[in-house]
Parts: sequence; structure tokens; C-alpha cells
Amino acid sequence: MAPAADRPPKIAHSRALNDPITAWLLVVGALVIVMVIVGGFVRLSRAGLSIVEWDIVTGIVPPIGEAAWEQSFADYRQTPEYEFVNRGMSLAAYQRIFYIEWAHRLIGRIAGLLVVLPLVWFMWKGMLSLRASLRYWAIAALFGVQGAIGWLMVSSGLRDLPAVSHFRLTIHLLTALALLGIVLWMALDRMDAGRPPGRGERAARSNSSHTVAWTLLGTVVLQISYGGLVAGLKAGYVSSTWPLMFGRIVPPGLLTAREPWWANLFEPLGSHWVHRWLAFLVAAIAVALFVTVRRDHADRNTLRTATWWLVVIVALQIALGVAVVVLGVPKWLALAHQGIGVALFSISLAVTHRIHSRPRAQVPSTIPQSV
Repeated sequence: MAPAADRPPKIAHSRALNDPITAWLLVVGALVIVMVIVGGFVRLSRAGLSIVEWDIVTGIVPPIGEAAWEQSFADYRQTPEYEFVNRGMSLAAYQRIFYIEWAHRLIGRIAGLLVVLPLVWFMWKGMLSLRASLRYWAIAALFGVQGAIGWLMVSSGLRDLPAVSHFRLTIHLLTALALLGIVLWMALDRMDAGRPPGRGERAARSNSSHTVAWTLLGTVVLQISYGGLVAGLKAGYVSSTWPLMFGRIVPPGLLTAREPWWANLFEPLGSHWVHRWLAFLVAAIAVALFVTVRRDHADRNTLRTATWWLVVIVALQIALGVAVVVLGVPKWLALAHQGIGVALFSISLAVTHRIHSRPRAQVPSTIPQSV
């Protein structure tokens, strides 16, 4: 049997947030959400390439004094973004985009500290053994990886073209989702560790609801991945009409512009089209999950309510996506679209966790057993 320190404590569900480790995990998850939304604002403001160096320590402090600002601006004027996009920009205009990216990096540093320092405190207080802490240190390591990926993404836009690699941007986004998913799952595990079973709680989950829930979560991740590609390729500007693109549901050249055919799925036209229609697959699976939960989990009103809100949020997200396209990608609407996408992922994960945490139903065997 594992030592007591390595097992999740029996936390009363109504008092779960009083557990400091659970509360810490939820705060870390909230910080990841803030970083994703701020990152979207950085991208939409074209501020991501304003700082051309990655100084983990000295970069905490922005340039101080006129000479320091002139040097930073001179470095920026050597980049392709200044040459092709912002040529003639004033120092004051540069300072505005600099502070946006600087704030983004500062939030990342603060998030890293809020992961490491409480974790050290938990170990010092004996709330976590060394063995039990390893999974939490993995979260801290993933934060470091996320920062490195962010710099690799930025550096890709400092060479020849004033745009970052859309693949690196998508990986950066998916790493943030992985962080969010891990900390939320671990927090929900701790919250469920001592939750007393309610009426019908001991009944086994249905295999169908388990499968549909995981399918929905995977499809949401795929849809968000294509959202990253659309953002990195600026593919939202490819078409400003809906539901038709260039007068057709399936636009000309969708899969024939490049060879092999699948390479077109990662180009502006193909990524926009896939992201546009994959949303309706997400909606169909969300409705299927609601119906399945309503049929198989009639005793669990909370779960039924959560799946209903999933359907509502998917509908809202689709409406926002259509508005973003038709209105020409306005900044704040695009940011709301991104934020709702993160909320959809979070709720999908929470619903999946709740269904997954029940014992799986046993399928009776039709093969006679030998005695």
C-alpha cells in the first residue's frame, strides 16, 4: 500500500477548495487561461515580435531611460516586421506594442513562480512527500517547456518574414491546453477523492457516455488546434462570407492547390474551411453526449445540466465564429471567440472527468465459463 502522503486526502466535496493543494491547482489553471487570452491579445495587436531577445532574468525590467529605449527600438528596426509592416513607426508606437508583449512575458514569469514557490512550501510543510510531489514538479517543468516553445515561435518571425510559424504557434497553444487539462484533472481528482456518493452514484457509468465524452474532448482539442493554424496563417481573412466561400460550400482548389492533397489542410484556405465546418461536428457530438447522459444518468442532475451548458456554449462559439468571419476579424470579437473556446475545453474536460470517474459498466459474457 502506498504511504499516506502519496494518496489523495479524503476531502469533503463541499470543502474541497479549503484544501490548499486543490486551490493551488485551480489558481494555476486560471493563470493558464489568462495567459492564453493575453497571448491572443498579443497576436491580434501584432505585438509578439516587438521584443527580439529572450532574457529570462533581465527581461523582467523594461528598458529604463532614453538610451535603453533607443537601443531596443534599433534592434526592432532590424526585424522583417518593421521592414515590411511597421516601417516609419514612431518610438511611442513601438513602446505601446513592447509593453503588451512585456506584460505577456511577465505574466508567464509570475505563473512560473506561483507554480514553484507553493510547491516548495507544500513539501516543506510535509503536505507532499517527494514521491507525491513528482507529478506536480512535472507541471513546473511543462511551464518551462511552454516558455521555450514560445521563444522558438517568436524567433521564427524574426528571420525572413514578419510572421511566426503557424505550426509553432499551434504547438504553443496545445502545450497551454495540456497544462490546463493536467491541472484541472488533478484538481478534480482531489475534489472527488472524498466526495460522498449521492443517490445512484454507485451505479456504473455506461460505456456509451464514456466513449462519447472522450470523443467530444478529442474533437474539441482538434478544433482548437485548427483555430491555432487559422490564427498563425491569418486565415480568418481568407473569406468574409458564410456559409459559402467564394460562392460555394466547397471552394475551388480546396485540396488541389498543393501536392500531396493533405498538405492543403494546413494552408490558409484549407485550415479555414476545416475549422469552419469541424465546429458543427463538435456541436453534433455535444448534442449526442447530452442525449446519452440524459438517458444513462437520469439520477445525476448536475451532469445533465453540465452537458446542456456544453451544447449552449458550442452554439455560442459557432455564432461568434461566424460573426468574426463576416465582420472581418474584429479584435475583441476574435478574443471572445478564443476565450469561449478555452471555456468549452475546460467544461468538456470536467464532464469527461465526472463520467470517467465512475466504474465502467460490465458487459455480461455470452460465452459459457468452464467449471
